Amino acid sequence: MSLADPHCHTLASDGMVSPAELVAAAAARHLDLIAVTDHDTMRAAGEVRERGQAAGLEVVMGMEVTTRWPALTHVLGWYLERPVRSGMSLLDTVDAIHEQGGLAVIPHPFMPTWFASCQPGTLARLIQQRALDGIEIEFSAPIPARRKRVLLRFYRANQERLGAALGSSDSHFGAHDLGRCATRYEGDFQAAVRERRTEPVRSGRRRVPAALVARQQVKSLLELPLRRLTRRL
Repeated sequence: MSLADPHCHTLASDGMVSPAELVAAAAARHLDLIAVTDHDTMRAAGEVRERGQAAGLEVVMGMEVTTRWPALTHVLGWYLERPVRSGMSLLDTVDAIHEQGGLAVIPHPFMPTWFASCQPGTLARLIQQRALDGIEIEFSAPIPARRKRVLLRFYRANQERLGAALGSSDSHFGAHDLGRCATRYEGDFQAAVRERRTEPVRSGRRRVPAALVARQQVKSLLELPLRRLTRRL
């Protein structure tokens, strides 16, 4: 079985590591595949893929797309060749990913936040209209136990429309958090996702230095929205 962490960020958005540092961390964690999914940009994706090839690491180029205000729900697009425009509806975002032949995946669902995380009612309406390729079941973002149980029940009841069950770290800190949650698969990753032959796994917690977390939060909550507002992202 191979091991993937298909949700990773770099300095191109609100991550704290360069492409080189991300690839080095993946090699140190003995991962077979990562997906580089910076927020609303693919600026670093090509470099990560090139460095990954040199290191014997498979890299999926993608991005984490922000949908329109006020929910600002996030959608992962994998196997993209060009960026997907942010600020569209959730439905149009999924369509734009699929128009490229990419995979549309819901990250960190059902979190107790009013933005970024897709909520049960919204997701139920979405899958009535479009089938997804996957959904994160194991992820490092905090989710209360009750909401996690709701997520697992929702997945079991709607597996055909939600696609593959996935695990991802949503890594922003490279060696400090990469691979905390991951996806086991056999053979080709894209085929395994499409055929729902994946297994989400969790490998335990690792502590990220508090000062590094604080700097990342400034990037995520202040710098990134400003770059998006001024069309620099």
